[in-house]
Amino acid sequence: MFMASTLSQAHPPRILEVYREYLEPDAAQAIHQIEVDSAQICIRLKFPHRYLVLESLTAPKEYWYLNAFESQAEMDQVGRDYEGNKALASALAENLKRKAPYLAAESTNIFLNYRPKLSGATPWVLGQGRFLVTAWTKGSAGRGGTVFEGPDGNRLEIRPVRTRAEAESMAAAAGADSRAFAIHPELGWPAQEWVAADPEFWRVRQR
Repeated sequence: MFMASTLSQAHPPRILEVYREYLEPDAAQAIHQIEVDSAQICIRLKFPHRYLVLESLTAPKEYWYLNAFESQAEMDQVGRDYEGNKALASALAENLKRKAPYLAAESTNIFLNYRPKLSGATPWVLGQGRFLVTAWTKGSAGRGGTVFEGPDGNRLEIRPVRTRAEAESMAAAAGADSRAFAIHPELGWPAQEWVAADPEFWRVRQR
């Protein structure tokens, strides 16, 4: 469970944080329950930031936590706010320890910059879609999605869709480097705009 922007956005974030957890086989159910507990901690201890939690639809299983920032200054402020909430930080740190036995490898964290010139005509906005189709590439042309680029030149392309069937079909057609993810509304912390755009999907987190 990591931090996200306090602001909702009507455009792709300038900076996208992608925190990835790599799960042991058959660990998804245990991880999900821990994340349910983490979500309740955030409600109880007033976690103020907006974020998405994703689960890969196929093996190897991964959980992703997507967080959006508009500037380095915002990232620094979010960090200070999080560190200043000692009760929240301590409770979430304990849940990270609970997850350790279910992880197949050390988690990774990367910050990517939005690349509008490499992206398709319709930009993805954080909170949009019920499923996401992603692809990691390096230096190759995009497939029409929204592109973010890391300091090492690796690029992440994201395309939102509404159904699992559409996500799986799009990922299969895009090739081996493309994967489909489900957004977990019961685990994320939605902005009001996300809820307003798809209230049926986000109703479990309208708090």
